[in-house]
Amino acid sequence: MPKPSTSDRGQATVEFALILPLFIVLLVALFETAGVVRDQLLVDVVARDAARMASEATSADEARLTVADTVQQTGRTDALWHIDLTEGAIRVEVSLSPRASGLTAALSWFGVPNRVRGTATFALEHDIDDL
Repeated sequence: MPKPSTSDRGQATVEFALILPLFIVLLVALFETAGVVRDQLLVDVVARDAARMASEATSADEARLTVADTVQQTGRTDALWHIDLTEGAIRVEVSLSPRASGLTAALSWFGVPNRVRGTATFALEHDIDDL
């Protein structure tokens, strides 16, 4: 009577073939998430810097130009910004679309906004009329 084969040859290859697609999906999700987090950090820093620099302005036009210049220095043409002046403080909101992210494009199908937003508020150093 022949003895049954106990060789495990090929088992590792089959296990690798089963795990590889899952590993690739997790790797892609990691890179997509890192890209969105990078853009969120960028927008937070830009909003903070713009608000800090605009808080030193002596006029509303100077504050607007300062924020526009700060946002323009990011090199992102899709960046949007807005200024609010309330009770001796300036509030700057900046938003932009995450760069080439398939994850955010897919989430927009479900009604999730596809822009990252950052907000910062600083006290004004000079009295400025309403923006």
